[in-house]
Amino acid sequence: MSSYFSLQLKKVTKNNLSIISVVILSLISFGLLYMKSTQLSGTGSLKGDAQGQIAMKKEALQADRQALKRYSPQGKSYKATEKDIKQTEKELKKDQTFVDNINHNHWKRVYETKLKSEQKGKLTDLSSDEKDGHKSVILRLKYLIAHPMPIAHPMPYESDSAVTGIQFLLDLNENYLPVLFSLVMIFVLTYLFTGSYKNGLDISTVLPINRMQSTVTNNIVGLLVVSFIFLLLNLLVFGGAASIFGTGRSDYPYIIHHLVSDHLVPGIVPSAKLLPQAAILQLLNFIFMILFVQLAAKIFHNQLPTLLVSLLLLLGGHFITIFIIPLEKIAQWLPGTYLGVLNVVSNQTAYAMDNSAINFSNGVFTLILSSILLFLLVLLIDRITTIAHRNGRLA
Repeated sequence: MSSYFSLQLKKVTKNNLSIISVVILSLISFGLLYMKSTQLSGTGSLKGDAQGQIAMKKEALQADRQALKRYSPQGKSYKATEKDIKQTEKELKKDQTFVDNINHNHWKRVYETKLKSEQKGKLTDLSSDEKDGHKSVILRLKYLIAHPMPIAHPMPYESDSAVTGIQFLLDLNENYLPVLFSLVMIFVLTYLFTGSYKNGLDISTVLPINRMQSTVTNNIVGLLVVSFIFLLLNLLVFGGAASIFGTGRSDYPYIIHHLVSDHLVPGIVPSAKLLPQAAILQLLNFIFMILFVQLAAKIFHNQLPTLLVSLLLLLGGHFITIFIIPLEKIAQWLPGTYLGVLNVVSNQTAYAMDNSAINFSNGVFTLILSSILLFLLVLLIDRITTIAHRNGRLA
């Protein structure tokens, strides 16, 4: 069994597909990091928006001063324009102070100013989702003011775009890696599980190892390969982001939704609090994906149909509730719902689908039960194949 284990492990590690997968995912990840870094002072950022306001107010100030020259000092227009100029100058000074505080890393002052601005905002014309988003911003600002964090790098992690090591890694695993990583790993697993089939026949049957041992070994190798690539990718991305923008903080506030009186409302927790549950769900997702691809390989005995079916059902199962709205009500029992583990443990998925049953506990139950069913199906196919061999139906 140990020889077969080494053989299967070498099949993946010596193949360029594994190296290419890491390179592709790394390039995409660092491309996203570059894009986010360009947004640090752009439109939508604290500094970018403030600078935009300064530019507009300077133009308005210049226009008012030019208009003032055309009015009579005793006229109403002159006095109204003069009043506008004083008000604009006052606001301009506040905006410039805000930008100066950002430039000098006076983040507590920045967030106090931003909080006052947010609290003055009118909520009457906002939808319920927009109101929750507004509340989330206020909660995060209050947390940052109440928990001042030391700055260890000129580009602090408290910026608008997630660029520091920990914050970028969380953003990557929340929004991009669930689908991208699964897509690439399906290719790797398909190669692993269909590699022993030649002309539709399983050549591993000639080895001195029974089918149960072969199946278990393949699952272990698959889990080791997927887990190793996942950890390696995350370490590379974290190291790259941390070397440029700093490591960030594990206690940075993460926006979640929690159940209050049968309603999911915004809340705040330190980022590190989500990681244990996310790691458990991630591991169970890997096991489910590995068993599914292995089952497809045992059914089709060929790379192309195995790949297409795995892509269609594994990734399609993740997106199906987006296009088929009625499925949102039973989404907690669909394994594909739990592909984005950070969104699950933060209840963001539950909030988006208006289904509070989508949570960590149901995720563990659904993924374990689904994996057990897949494993039993794999064993059933192995049993049928073994009987067929004995009866001389297969070569």
